Amino acid sequence: MNPTFNSKNERPWLTENHKRRSERAIRIGKETIDQLIKKGVPITYSNVAKWSKEVDFEGKGIHANTIRTNEQLYNYYKQHSKTFKQKGNSKGSEQHKNSDFAIDFRRLKPDRNLEILHRKYMKLSKQELVQRLIQTERYIAENENKWVSSQFESFK
Repeated sequence: MNPTFNSKNERPWLTENHKRRSERAIRIGKETIDQLIKKGVPITYSNVAKWSKEVDFEGKGIHANTIRTNEQLYNYYKQHSKTFKQKGNSKGSEQHKNSDFAIDFRRLKPDRNLEILHRKYMKLSKQELVQRLIQTERYIAENENKWVSSQFESFK
């Protein structure tokens, strides 16, 4: 005895909910990508997911997989992302998962495995390396200014 169920494929409440969530993801995703472009931050799945929490008035943001599954948002992402897989030389255009430039330099440890670090940097493109170098120099300059001003204040 197998019971038969009257299954309905039409679920208006579910369709409305899905449409609302999809539109919300598109709105938040596009706003986040636009903000990242203005700030000069690379457009990656993780950056969009991380920064979307600031754009969303609820503070929830969107998940990185939402970008992949939402067709409109995915197309918008592909247009603006430089890290999106591109055809061409595999060495220069390969997408790297470690291309997120938001580095917390305070967390770096001096006794890191240099061989692993070397391999990691060899995988980065020239543009990614230049971006990393600029960020590093900016961090060093800011901390140097802070140190000099604190030394000057303590001398008084």
